[in-house]
Amino acid sequence: MPSAGANDRVTRHHAPLPARVVFLTHYIPLYQVRVLEEIARSVRDFHVLISTPIEPNRHFKPDWGTLDVTVQKTLTLRRRWKHPASAKSGDAIGGFVDPLYVHLPYDTSAQLSRLRPDVVMSLELGARSLGAIRYCKRNADCKSILCTYMSEHTEQNRGALRSKLRGYLVRNADAMTFNGPSCERYLHSVGADPKKLYRLSYAADDRTAYQGSVSRRESDVRSKLLYVGQLSDRKGVMPMLDQLAGYCQRNPTRLVELRLAGSGPNREQVDSFSAPDNLRVCSLGNLSAGELAGEMSSVGATIAPTLADEWLLVVNEALQAGLPVIGSVYAQATTTLVRDGVNGWQYDPCQVDPEKTQSLSNALDQYFELSDTAMADMRSRCRQSIAHCTPRWAAAGAIQAIADFVEQCGGGRDV
Repeated sequence: MPSAGANDRVTRHHAPLPARVVFLTHYIPLYQVRVLEEIARSVRDFHVLISTPIEPNRHFKPDWGTLDVTVQKTLTLRRRWKHPASAKSGDAIGGFVDPLYVHLPYDTSAQLSRLRPDVVMSLELGARSLGAIRYCKRNADCKSILCTYMSEHTEQNRGALRSKLRGYLVRNADAMTFNGPSCERYLHSVGADPKKLYRLSYAADDRTAYQGSVSRRESDVRSKLLYVGQLSDRKGVMPMLDQLAGYCQRNPTRLVELRLAGSGPNREQVDSFSAPDNLRVCSLGNLSAGELAGEMSSVGATIAPTLADEWLLVVNEALQAGLPVIGSVYAQATTTLVRDGVNGWQYDPCQVDPEKTQSLSNALDQYFELSDTAMADMRSRCRQSIAHCTPRWAAAGAIQAIADFVEQCGGGRDV
């Protein structure tokens, strides 16, 4: 679970910091709104520049809350993310190809010249951040914070050109943020100065996260497992189904119901999957945030089989709802937040041998064999383990970075 460290020290700031801040990003996911609003409340002026209101493979209605948002002039390219099979398991199950969108905003300089920021925060280590760095080089009194959301696993095989660009950005950034321990280690590996690193984490959206009782009637919910996310190769949906089917065949008296909230290219495969009689597969389609919270109140655990995720917010949401997480070690949220036998179980979705300790089968055995009393205690620990991960906590590191710049510069420029 997240612990305080050198880069987590935060000074409370009761008055807004005298700084004008511009945040550059591709689009604003719903869960990020509350974190950005915390930053906005902590500074004099806060503006967000986005490349697009929403990407084509996202299924939600944009809601920017109280944020001041401008959509940039942008060229968007569709690319493919090719990830190698996991060397850890020696099985080709870990490889995938996933669509992604590369946004190239071409009015960044004009927008920043109009807004005249004291601090520019820019998401990711690509063209957007290159524009931010160049602006700050031309305007020496403007500081740059590059916001990274990565893990060591997701950044494998990213290519020589991208590595060269990242090296330039890391060397020239005034500060950088990391979303978790694996991201911090990756930044260290590419030469980032530890003194310039600050935490900018994820937090569940407190407007929609389940806030009700974590108590469950175990006889009603224990057999129900909830999957939340896209139905795609990267998310490991089909390997999960194969492993669940094998588990049910080896345990013919144990009933399992898998409920899948989401849609994607694997939907037809999911719907046509041939499951044993004691495995029920229910496709729910895309659910609203409110519907998802309701779903979490009626299941026993969340299963997260992803083959690569730089975080995976459903882990936060599930723990908040009192759901143990049976989570992939290829999600940074799992390795950061989930502790075996405490609030869930970590497993390797590429481990196909059910006898191995890191297999899904082993995790399921431990989950189903837990007594009702022990499970009630675990559900309480789930919520307790995530209680500190609020939007304010998530934003605190970025706010501290801005405060440090203000202190160094003797205050921001006049509006």
